[in-house]
Amino acid sequence: MAQSSSSSNIGDYYRDYFEKAQKCLDQLRERLPETRILTAQGALAEQESYFVAAQIFNTRLQFNPLAIVLVSNTDEVAVTYKTAIANQIPVRVRGGGHDHEGDSTGTNVVLIDLSQIDHVLIDKAAGIARIGAGNRFNKLTTDLANEDVMIAHGTCATVCVSGYTFGGGWGPWTRKMGMNCEHLKGATIVLGDGSVAELDEGPDGQVPELLWALRGGGGMSYGIVTELRLQTFPLPKELIKFELEWNPYNPEHTVPACDHPTLQVLQAWERAICSAETSKLIGTNLKINGIPYREPFHYQTVCHNCVMYGYFEGNRAELDAFVLWAFGSLPPTLTIDGEGGTDPKIGYGERLMSSWDRESFADVVQDMSLEQGVPIPPDLDAPAPHKITSRLVNADGLGDKGYEQLLRSLTSPLIFPGNRGLGLFTYVTLGAIAGDYYRAHPLGNSAFPYRDRRYTIQYQAWWNTEACYRELFQNSPVYDYVNRALDWIETARQFDIPGTSGAFISFKDSAVPTGVYFDKNYERLQDIKRQYARDPNNHLRSRKTIL
Repeated sequence: MAQSSSSSNIGDYYRDYFEKAQKCLDQLRERLPETRILTAQGALAEQESYFVAAQIFNTRLQFNPLAIVLVSNTDEVAVTYKTAIANQIPVRVRGGGHDHEGDSTGTNVVLIDLSQIDHVLIDKAAGIARIGAGNRFNKLTTDLANEDVMIAHGTCATVCVSGYTFGGGWGPWTRKMGMNCEHLKGATIVLGDGSVAELDEGPDGQVPELLWALRGGGGMSYGIVTELRLQTFPLPKELIKFELEWNPYNPEHTVPACDHPTLQVLQAWERAICSAETSKLIGTNLKINGIPYREPFHYQTVCHNCVMYGYFEGNRAELDAFVLWAFGSLPPTLTIDGEGGTDPKIGYGERLMSSWDRESFADVVQDMSLEQGVPIPPDLDAPAPHKITSRLVNADGLGDKGYEQLLRSLTSPLIFPGNRGLGLFTYVTLGAIAGDYYRAHPLGNSAFPYRDRRYTIQYQAWWNTEACYRELFQNSPVYDYVNRALDWIETARQFDIPGTSGAFISFKDSAVPTGVYFDKNYERLQDIKRQYARDPNNHLRSRKTIL
């Protein structure tokens, strides 16, 4: 039987691809140390190293790059990039691998892994830190704290500083210091033609267009950054990382108590972040766990488990006074998670990095007394399958209808009472933007478009975060409910919530149109990409880059 023309064309395509791929690999091995190049070829041990390195933070997604190149400096980035595009092989760039949609990698691509570019050099006189683009926060924040300085870092220890900053950089310092992108003073970048450029803010505060774009305009669009130059600030004398909880779950983790209506907790938290009298609350997040829908639904009285996470600049007595002032009529359970500052600064990354974006199945197992006496491994920074979407609350707030719709979205027939006991979590985290920094700097000088919003709303679904359930693979009972949890995310994305708009690129959802993430700055960012990135064929691309 004669071979069809379509199958012949497909065969020709793959023959052409594999010829180019092999040529690309041969050239990379000529130009870089062999140990820096991981592929699925070779002995079993080599393949194992490759597949471990190929895994990203969102284990719901799996990609198989042609090669993972562990670059150690700017020259190696440029060599790797130019070799790949010369052979027409797509490129991806990975710092920490926390891109929630997996855009930091791909199948049949050359993956440039920046994790070994992790230098930290601090100019104490100028207050500038030169930071390698592969630095993760657990190491970086400790290095900085040991020099009595800090940057506006994020909430997860294994997140990388580069992608975090280019997406804006929300975290536990945002109320006081703003987004980390506001403090990006310079960068070393490999452009789309493989050339290297140094971008620096001028002495008069003038910001080159390409540097402005890196301040919150998304990652990879404009080049491959190998070093960030960030303005630091003095580490405060006293810091407390704390939690406040309302409506705790019962021991089976199926039904939260109803001590205080969620609306009252949310409104008290909003008053705290919008007040000019709460400067010591330097950053905060409010987590509201979703619950199953039950009739009748009244948004004024419905109760969800709520946890406020905060960074407080002061001592315990001052924290207690703040809690009484803000939540005196809604007494919460207070937990101190860590204390630090210029005195107990050693190990900042381990002591004070927060875990605000994750529910911990290890904690649930421990609370349910399922593993009495057995040490529970931490899972808050471990890779796990998940899905996320987002929006932001406008400057004038939600209003009655907005409150009703937000709480209705968190009270859903797609959420089941037994989910938490299986390690399936569905909730929102509300990240405060309103505070001293953007009150004093309402215009800013960055590409981050949402500095006038009160806070972010990040819808999240996570599952199988505990080792004993991961080891069950396909036999885990959690999969009876995962599809409904993903349906809940899809529903939440489309939910009509007056008083909200936009979306935050660090909480990436591939179904959200790219322009929504960059809002009023989208056209300017497109112009900057065309004029300065030297990338006419858009080699610097992924699903949500500027094209």
